[in-house]
Amino acid sequence: MTTSAEIKKVAKRYGADLCGIAPVERFENAPKGFHPYDIYPGTKSVIAIAKREIESTLFSKSPVTYTFASGMVLNEVHKTIVSIAFELEKQGHVAIPIPSEPYEFWDEAEMTGKGILSLKHAGYLAGLGVIGKNTLLVNKEYGNLMRLGAIVTDAMLTCDPVEDFVFCKDSCNICLKSCPAYAMDGTTVTQKRCRPNSGVKNKKGEMLYVCNTCRKVCPYRAGINNHEVEKPLALRKIVVAKNFVG
Repeated sequence: MTTSAEIKKVAKRYGADLCGIAPVERFENAPKGFHPYDIYPGTKSVIAIAKREIESTLFSKSPVTYTFASGMVLNEVHKTIVSIAFELEKQGHVAIPIPSEPYEFWDEAEMTGKGILSLKHAGYLAGLGVIGKNTLLVNKEYGNLMRLGAIVTDAMLTCDPVEDFVFCKDSCNICLKSCPAYAMDGTTVTQKRCRPNSGVKNKKGEMLYVCNTCRKVCPYRAGINNHEVEKPLALRKIVVAKNFVG
């Protein structure tokens, strides 16, 4: 019999740092066309997973390193959700892996794309974290440095509670003020402003992510206990190490 505990063990074995489960009923406010039922009408549970990204790439002067590392982590997420789906199928369940891309919905005029299921909302409803002012899913341990994936399944699973902690202070608007494209208002992102500034093609035609400001400037980008944003990563590690001496 498939249990939530077994699924989480499988997720961890295949590389997930976080795994949470939400009942399909929590998606009642999903927009029409983007509900789990729109993917599979027999959905009973949604499994959300996250894998952390490498913080050091935020300090690289070259966009190649962030693009490469983030892409590799996303590939691992995709492998993980496919692997979990295989395991569920072996138990006789329908299990459909959900990636962030490609899109079915694309508004050319507004340069707005939407995945078939909002992974950040799936992560929130599955208890992986809360959504910050920069519209990214943020977790107590990993901050906003995560890539996400999901599986919709007909398995009836024990679900996780939704997180209710406050990540963004009312007085903190550093991500909104620092955005070079002025694309965020604390609730949404205007993709028409964000996309041209965050991703560009090099002379060879390859896409590079040249802006990760909304992740980098967040005081809690790497979790609640790692929020000294003014210090480079290496220096912050030294400070943390000293705190454990004596």
